[in-house]
Amino acid sequence: MKPDLSAEVAVVGAGPGGALCARQLARFGFRVVLVHRARGRQHLGESLGASAPRLLASYGLELPASVFSPRPHDHFVRWGGREERIAAQPNEDAGGREGQRLVWRDRLDAWALYEARRAGVVVVEGSAAAGTDREIEVRQEDGRTVRIAAPALVDASGRSGVLTRAWRERPGHRTTALTAHFPGGPEPGTLVAAFADGWVWSAPLRDGQRDVTVLTDTESAAGRAESVYREAVAAVGLDGFIAGEAATPFRAADATPYVLDWPEGTATTTGAGGARIVLPVGDAMSALDPLTGLGVMKAMDSGLTGAIVLRTALERPERADLALRFHSEKERGLAVESAHRIAGFYTEEQRFADRPFWRRRSGPGPAPPVAVPAPDARLYPAPGAGVETRGVLEGDWIVPAEVLVRPGRPRPVHRLGATNLVELFRRVASGVTAAQLAKERPEAGAAALWLVREGFLTGGPGTASD
Repeated sequence: MKPDLSAEVAVVGAGPGGALCARQLARFGFRVVLVHRARGRQHLGESLGASAPRLLASYGLELPASVFSPRPHDHFVRWGGREERIAAQPNEDAGGREGQRLVWRDRLDAWALYEARRAGVVVVEGSAAAGTDREIEVRQEDGRTVRIAAPALVDASGRSGVLTRAWRERPGHRTTALTAHFPGGPEPGTLVAAFADGWVWSAPLRDGQRDVTVLTDTESAAGRAESVYREAVAAVGLDGFIAGEAATPFRAADATPYVLDWPEGTATTTGAGGARIVLPVGDAMSALDPLTGLGVMKAMDSGLTGAIVLRTALERPERADLALRFHSEKERGLAVESAHRIAGFYTEEQRFADRPFWRRRSGPGPAPPVAVPAPDARLYPAPGAGVETRGVLEGDWIVPAEVLVRPGRPRPVHRLGATNLVELFRRVASGVTAAQLAKERPEAGAAALWLVREGFLTGGPGTASD
């Protein structure tokens, strides 16, 4: 049966990751169909990092002012026995950079979809499901099914994981987010506060209300989610932040972090219709712990970079495995690094260390700081550290390049700013000290010490592979 639509790439999911991925692919000259399932979102006080404008500008994009507002200057932290008020934004008078932003998610989604349409992407409304080997099926509101054929598929369907959910690897716990909106009180700041069975995040909204989200164990919330939510709000105390009772019904959503158990190179599969590529991006590839506050930023970066990965795989097939491995290492590495870092934050909360929620998420704590040798000391390659050829992002392509790898680090490193770390590594291994490098270029000396802190160089002789 002939499909209703055909394209070179079909993207499932029109959130920021999927829509911007589709937009970028269309700008590369591909025929792209984007499947969009319209749905209302209850705002969760989501954030964008300070680097978001620079990321988007590198792809010719600029966020309109209507989709965000600056984070309030004050951020309240009640965690690990601390109760403090800190500045969430840099001091512009002291030369600080632009800080984080609060995102209005419905407007962000609409803007990303507009950018996709403006680039020539064909948008199909409806709910997608996997069809035959090279097709997806979209069920529309009127009950009609639209079949879309494409040799390359992008799964940007978030936690739904329409095409890739079966490969998901979860931690040994499940997290539920319970959220509602309240009339806002006089305090405009953001808040993160720990309680015995989870933590609370609160941020102001654009309509004078305030989002209050409770993160807790899924098993604790099962069957009594509303009472768990109310108990948590009472436990942390929100005087000054909210005024009165909830103005919306509370909502529950899965917030468990995960990553795809996806061996490198398996994005390329062969079926009855021939070879195809299925590329997961954003939350379809991995979801970070909500404590990172990086979900929206990660989705956009994953979608935009994923477009370059797919372009390389399709237009330079001899580099397809290289590009797909780059995507897998980048996304999985970010998830693994984030999980280790966040486990350290959970470990800080010792007041509730014996409670199941905190015990399940805590890690061994931060590693002791690496002793950095004096700048004029001889440095050596750390055991197992060495040079390999992997894919790196260069302009609008994934290209082969020498990178540094070491055991235990999920992602290789290539550059630090303008410094080529492989060249630096070799020079240091040959006997050049950080002090000598610093005389040539201060940033080179600093990069050599960074390699020590990151475990690629050491103050004592080691065994490197090159």
